[in-house]
Amino acid sequence: MKIGMRVPNYARWFRGDGIWATCEKGKEIGLDALFFVDHIMFTPHQYVGYGNGYMDQWTAMSYVAAVTNIQGWKPTLSQSVCVIPYRPPIQLAKIIATVDSLSGGRVMIGAGSGYNENEFLALGLDIRQRGNMTDEYLACCRELWTNPVASFHGKFVNFDEMTISVRPVQQPIPILYGATGPRPFRRIAERYQGWVAGGAQTPEATKTSEQNWAEITRMWKEYGREGKPYWAASGGTAHLTADRSEAGGSIRKGLDSPNMGTPETVTLPGGHTYQRFEEGTERTYATNFRLTHPDDLVQQIRTLNDLGADMFVINLPSYRYKEFDNLGMQLHQMELLAEHVLPKVPKS
Repeated sequence: MKIGMRVPNYARWFRGDGIWATCEKGKEIGLDALFFVDHIMFTPHQYVGYGNGYMDQWTAMSYVAAVTNIQGWKPTLSQSVCVIPYRPPIQLAKIIATVDSLSGGRVMIGAGSGYNENEFLALGLDIRQRGNMTDEYLACCRELWTNPVASFHGKFVNFDEMTISVRPVQQPIPILYGATGPRPFRRIAERYQGWVAGGAQTPEATKTSEQNWAEITRMWKEYGREGKPYWAASGGTAHLTADRSEAGGSIRKGLDSPNMGTPETVTLPGGHTYQRFEEGTERTYATNFRLTHPDDLVQQIRTLNDLGADMFVINLPSYRYKEFDNLGMQLHQMELLAEHVLPKVPKS
């Protein structure tokens, strides 16, 4: 089992010295991967809930690639997730090839199709086409990465005998897909290299993850794929505490929107669904960080390892807490992970 960590590329403090110190600590404790998150444009309520300094995912990843190169540390660089329809596919192909080249071949794409209708509308995109756009955009990227001179003809992208010039180190760049349901699982089995999702913090969620993983592997075989899909299991949010009496509680960060509406579940062709909010209302943009005893996290990781997960991705808090500022909290949580969790879990 490899261990990855989501970095707070949404936070104002995660710059310069904060990035250097976080990466230095990641190298020290032996993390295998760093994961980035992705949003481009917000309403004022979303701005508070999502983070107060949301950097562009790929630009931040390029900076971290440079920092880790200098530090002599080579973690995998991935996302949970990169919303593929948000960026023009030819430009996206060039960005990803550039980061893979600069990092020495360390990119693993954690692809997603997105869910935020406000963001799609602001970018001039039709959320109902997000799945088709994701598949076509990534197919276009692969053509541009693989062939020095490429042609592509689809519903959204068309060109003949063009090149982005820069080539990725990896051929191919691995692509994981992050979503659940029959259509996403079929997409993984047919087109991609694995799944980024399904961490499971409760027994009920663990059972669901087990069932989902069994369905993905069944479809994988059905499509005649060799080997097994790669599973990067997102472990959710965990505020580590050595105080057993605190475990099981939670700390809520973000904003409960005063205009929160009741969403309508919209079903798209193929069975995929998304939540549509009435005009003038929006979802709550807040995150619950579960107060987690290290022994409970160890058990969670061991269970996912037994189910077949290849990597566990943890989201540790970096909010101000007690005597800690943002960076201090991030480093303290990473130290608790290193002292009380990592020595007790299987590592590959």
